[in-house]
Amino acid sequence: MRNLLLPIIVVLAGCAGEAVKPDYQAQEESIDEILSQPLAETEYAEQIRCLPTYSYDSVEILDNRHVVFKGTANKLWLNRLRTRCTGLRRNDTLKFDVRNSQLCSLDSFQAISLNISGVTRTSATCSLGNFTPITREQLDGVKAALESGQK
Repeated sequence: MRNLLLPIIVVLAGCAGEAVKPDYQAQEESIDEILSQPLAETEYAEQIRCLPTYSYDSVEILDNRHVVFKGTANKLWLNRLRTRCTGLRRNDTLKFDVRNSQLCSLDSFQAISLNISGVTRTSATCSLGNFTPITREQLDGVKAALESGQK
């Protein structure tokens, strides 16, 4: 009986470890697949290197690697950061180093959050990637892919 329980415990322990650690490669592949879906011809655009600051109203942090810029007329741009941004959290405020009234790939930013005691916390300095125009449906798919990888 003891000999049968040991393999079961080892298998269960292995499954628990996989559930805790997200599979980032699988997340990125899911996001690549979502973004590869063709857009309507009126919405199609290549990745862009720079985004004028007047073209977006808000920024949503999805995780420490993906940020969405939300513009007027329901326009959305997904930005995959150059690397993971240490300390970046969903409810942070982003402080961009803006030049020439636009944000560009390789521009840097920091995430800032203020806690109850009034102490501010900042993330590492992070670097933007290219901006990819996406639809609301694609954004929902990206969010679902990221959430499934975190469970």
